[in-house]
Amino acid sequence: MMRDLKRRPPAKDVFPLWLISYADLVTLLLCCFLMVLSFSTVNNKVFSEAAASIQSAFGITPQAAPLAGGRSTRRAPNRVESVARKLQSQLQIEGLERQAKIEYDAQGGLKISLPSAFLFDAGSATLKPETAQVFRNIAAALRELPDTFVEVRGHTDVEQITDTARFRDNYDLSYFRADAVVRQLSVSGAVPLEQFEIVACGPNQPLATNNTEEGRNANRRVEIFVRGLVDKTRVESLREGLATPGVEAPAAPAVSPRELNTLR
Repeated sequence: MMRDLKRRPPAKDVFPLWLISYADLVTLLLCCFLMVLSFSTVNNKVFSEAAASIQSAFGITPQAAPLAGGRSTRRAPNRVESVARKLQSQLQIEGLERQAKIEYDAQGGLKISLPSAFLFDAGSATLKPETAQVFRNIAAALRELPDTFVEVRGHTDVEQITDTARFRDNYDLSYFRADAVVRQLSVSGAVPLEQFEIVACGPNQPLATNNTEEGRNANRRVEIFVRGLVDKTRVESLREGLATPGVEAPAAPAVSPRELNTLR
């Protein structure tokens, strides 16, 4: 007897055969693109746009890293900014960040604000003992910026001075408070006194209203402004210009912070 031959269903292809031709075509196009690229001068801007387009097509988020040989667009921090960040971190570690507010002023320098309630008793220009650690940290930061100068401003509220035997008015009080801060920074960190300038603002630059106790507390403060770096060669030229003809100039004539400000 003859066996009945059973037909078997044809085997199904794993993938369509046309994909093989398509893959060959894509490979050839890629090789062609690489050959053209190798013989051409690469325009970084055009290449970046093409790379971003290809990455977007494949669902890849472009990275912020620059191309090889290109420059990074990220701005490197300057010396003042680096020192400010270091000081801020140190104050946070020691739990003193509320006692010294650090920010940048409109002229691009560093501004450190110290509330008078933390620094002084009412009507006094004598620093409290607990302020010593804050000034040690600030003085250490200033030592890292020897080519800058520091403007220290004293501020008060509008209340009249009662101890007229020592202070004539609020401007007098604001001056002696700023002076106390300057001398403490000099003692704490050996910062030269000629690096400082004292400005007595009195009640003339309030931050808040003087009609409330909260506002008056905000207005009573000492501000430390660290100004930009100074070109030492221009400082030497200024010193030479201060010498009197026919008279031997002193070894190191002092240059005030106000004069240094003109050299920024």
